[in-house]
Amino acid sequence: MSAALVAFGAAPGPGTGRALVCVPHAGGSVVAFRGWAAAAGATGMTVSAVHWDEEDAGSRGIEERADALAGALGTLPDRYVLLGHSLGALTAAETVRRLERDPAARLPERLVLCAAAPPGYPRGFPPGVRTAADASMREYARQLGGTPESILTDPEFGPEVLTRLRDDLDLIERYRPVFDPPLRTPVSIYGGIDDPVVTRDFLSGWQRLAPRTRIRMFAGGHFFLHDRPDDICRSVVTDCGHSDRAPSGA
Repeated sequence: MSAALVAFGAAPGPGTGRALVCVPHAGGSVVAFRGWAAAAGATGMTVSAVHWDEEDAGSRGIEERADALAGALGTLPDRYVLLGHSLGALTAAETVRRLERDPAARLPERLVLCAAAPPGYPRGFPPGVRTAADASMREYARQLGGTPESILTDPEFGPEVLTRLRDDLDLIERYRPVFDPPLRTPVSIYGGIDDPVVTRDFLSGWQRLAPRTRIRMFAGGHFFLHDRPDDICRSVVTDCGHSDRAPSGA
């Protein structure tokens, strides 16, 4: 498996400022962050999203994705922030866990985890997603929001969306990490006030795995970050100005 960083707007490089690297949600792709270039640019950041090589994706896990992403991040300039959404947040956290074990690795300035319960917390999706009924998977997608009903029920595209969602949620079901020691990288946890599956209490669980944690809640549901990328980018830059020596909430 390999990971590629797809730039929207200016590509990250020397003299381009802080790089924001985004890892998409389950069933999502780089397209989710296509509209972020203006919001990131207004705060002095470039924005890229992670694209996975899908060869043998069904047999891979979050750990393999993290290995691939860790390699791709080595091409970035000195200042970068790693942001993940939902499944992407778990992948981002696992990537940083691997980077912290490598003395030669360049760590992100900050890790931003959006709409993701930490490992070990209950998941809202149907158990055994590989064999769950299509109706159950469609209802879960409706609960989360973010996918138009016309796509979910389309006879051509609907099954493709559900297959991609099953593959990605299966990665979460098989993920059993041990964060020992806890992450030492500063972490921001972002959540949607009306998220039906990832509550503030769930988000607080990250403080056990990453003591240098800052929590922010935003208006919206599970896809709150795509409703207001301007707010997210400004919050990222603000949070990068804090050391977060102790857990805090905002």
